[in-house]
Amino acid sequence: MGEPVLPDLAPEPPLDLRTRTEGDRITVRFSSTLVNVGEGDFILRGTRTFDEWHVEQEVAFSENGGELEPTEAPMVWGGDGHEHWHIERVATYTVYRLGDDGEVVEDDIALTDAKIGFCFYDHTQVFDDGPPEAVYSHEGCGDQEDNEIRMAMSTGWSDVYDFDLPGQSIDVTDLEDGFYRVVGIVDPQGWFEETDEENNITWIDFELITQDDLRLARLMDVGPNPSRSG
Repeated sequence: MGEPVLPDLAPEPPLDLRTRTEGDRITVRFSSTLVNVGEGDFILRGTRTFDEWHVEQEVAFSENGGELEPTEAPMVWGGDGHEHWHIERVATYTVYRLGDDGEVVEDDIALTDAKIGFCFYDHTQVFDDGPPEAVYSHEGCGDQEDNEIRMAMSTGWSDVYDFDLPGQSIDVTDLEDGFYRVVGIVDPQGWFEETDEENNITWIDFELITQDDLRLARLMDVGPNPSRSG
């Protein structure tokens, strides 16, 4: 069978940062993008029996064949406007306070995003050594009545959730003006087989300010962008 040809998930920094008034709350909103920088496609197969989902990762091998690797990843229905199945909390986004030294203040605030999860498919090509056209579509995310789904992302492609979609936000109503960091982590639970676990984190720094009774977020610095494994 040869060696496994694995995917490698890496996040882009959560850009398109902005604030929004939502009822009596203030949120920061941002876009989330995950990129497959590995040599293999990232493929998940979900099967449902008696309303219980089981999620497996398809792993290909260099010579021929492949195998299914069981995971603990939970499947959840995105009935909030997405209207398809997601893998719950594949990536998480958290706001931390920054100290005077520009580093995260330990044992302080940790505000998490409201995003339900990701459904993977080929949204945008990032590297031109992958397939030139999308192989996997959003139809792989399935319908509510489906008992089998197969969602995937090609090597060199990304999945993008724009800032204005449901869940792309963190509530910052009670935060003081000051400097903060949004940290994005892919696969924090270690559910999936990847080439590299060291490139699963990125971040942005921003200043939260009040101006003319408005809360604004000013982007200050940006963490690493995904690059090809190896």
